[in-house]
Amino acid sequence: MPSVSSLKIDDPLVKKFIENKVNKDAYKVISAIKRGKTDEQIAKSPGLKVNTIRNLLNRLHYIGVIHYTKEKAKNSNWYTYTWFLRKERLAELLEEEYREELQRLEEKISFEKNYVFFSCGNKCTKLPFELAFEYDFKCPECGSTMEEMDNEKELKKIERKIRQIRKLLYSK
Repeated sequence: MPSVSSLKIDDPLVKKFIENKVNKDAYKVISAIKRGKTDEQIAKSPGLKVNTIRNLLNRLHYIGVIHYTKEKAKNSNWYTYTWFLRKERLAELLEEEYREELQRLEEKISFEKNYVFFSCGNKCTKLPFELAFEYDFKCPECGSTMEEMDNEKELKKIERKIRQIRKLLYSK
């Protein structure tokens, strides 16, 4: 599990996780919170409207990665909410998400290494040898002749992603 102390908010996997769970602006909000800020203070950092900030804060609160304290103003009876990042919950969610992703990528890399793939020049589809053979090496989508693919770039991309996830999961 990524330790709370080693979790870096600017890690690309943290950013991707927040953007996937909420949206791209939510990451700006997470980055702005740091050690506790009101919604008005947060609105100054990312350059979003206060109403948008409040909506994102509520969505982030719903998934459990932030929490708040509220304080009643003596003069106006209005509440001021101060928002805080819950790094421990963020670490738990990241671990859960990326352990599943790591397993999926390890299965994919095994598949990529153990099969020969074919594709047409239009890159309509990618088929393992057995399926390409069944289609007489003709693309089932466009009918063009399929040729053997070099999947070295794909393998390197998957390996890079696996290293990145392992670094996040196992760094102390």
